Amino acid sequence: MENILHALPIKTIVTVGFYLFAIIYIVYSVIFYYHWQNYSMSKAATTATYIAYFSLTLSLLALMGISLLAL
Repeated sequence: MENILHALPIKTIVTVGFYLFAIIYIVYSVIFYYHWQNYSMSKAATTATYIAYFSLTLSLLALMGISLLAL
């Protein structure tokens, strides 16, 4: 495993990381949308879901931005 990491250029590793974060963000958004459509009857549950979504979204977008800067 160590030899594979040394053989790959850093740009390739960062690009794969960016795509991984993008896929995680898309899957997370789809799950959020599903839960919002099914469980949005309660105002407290909707508020908690929004807070969790936006806090994690900002984190994922920051990681994606950092990985783009590394390119």
